[in-house]
Parts: sequence; C-alpha cells; structure tokens
Amino acid sequence: MAAESAHKPGLLEVASALREVHRALVEATRASYERDVGPAGGPGQMLKLLTEDPYFAWLHPMSELIVDLDSLLTQELLPSGTVAAVRMEIDRLTQPGDSPFWSRYGPTLQAEPGVVMAHGRLRRAINALPETKESLHHRKEWVAPRVHAKRKSRS
Repeated sequence: MAAESAHKPGLLEVASALREVHRALVEATRASYERDVGPAGGPGQMLKLLTEDPYFAWLHPMSELIVDLDSLLTQELLPSGTVAAVRMEIDRLTQPGDSPFWSRYGPTLQAEPGVVMAHGRLRRAINALPETKESLHHRKEWVAPRVHAKRKSRS
C-alpha cells in the first residue's frame, strides 16, 4: 500500500466517528429545540430545520466538514499532509477555543452522554492520524475550496 493511501482506513474511521458526533449533536439540539420551541416534526421538517433554522445553524461547520471529508475520501491518493490538515480542522472544531462552534459544542459535550461517547471515539480515531509541521499549508489548501464556495454563495 502506498504511503498516500495508507491513511485511508484511519480517515474512514475518523469520518465515521465524526458522523456519529454530528448525529449525537443533532439529537441533543433537537431535544433542546423541542423544549424551547416545540415539536420538530418528521424527517422532512427536521432536514429543513437543520439547513435553514438559526437554532441549528451552529452545526453547519461540522456538517460542512463532513461533506468535505467525504469528498476527500473519494480521492485515490491522500498525502499525509492533507490527512494531518483534516486532523487540524477537526481539532479546531472539537477542542476548547473561542470559536462560535465551540461555545455551543463545549457545553453540549459536558451535558450529553451520547455526545461524550461519540467525542471519545472521534478523539481515538483522530489520534491515529499523522501530525506534520506542513499541516498548516495543507490545511489552507484543503479548506480553500470550501471557503471560496461559502463566499460565492453569500454574494
């Protein structure tokens, strides 16, 4: 197995764990929404809430990261620098910091057992990924298309 593809199994595990965290966050946010606002409705209504309602907007960075990661996983070659950049991006979201995402994620992580369990699995999967000094360059390279698309959609 080439070095570039040796990381694919680990990245697949990270993607699975990240989806599990996202699912737990959606469930926790839905429960909170139903306490504060009222019933979220069926799957169609829930999808609409996830994509359009400000109550769920804080989840968008993780949703976008999952989409980007799934897209990355379709590539045959995964340079270790890019894999390390994925690690940095996930760490940026799921580790203490001053981001708007962390301001909601941190308290939810403290309060919701399902999120705690999923977060633990994610941390174990991430810790198996490489870390390199070139990660910052690869992170900018990997995240640039998402940032560009986001800016384009706003205009």
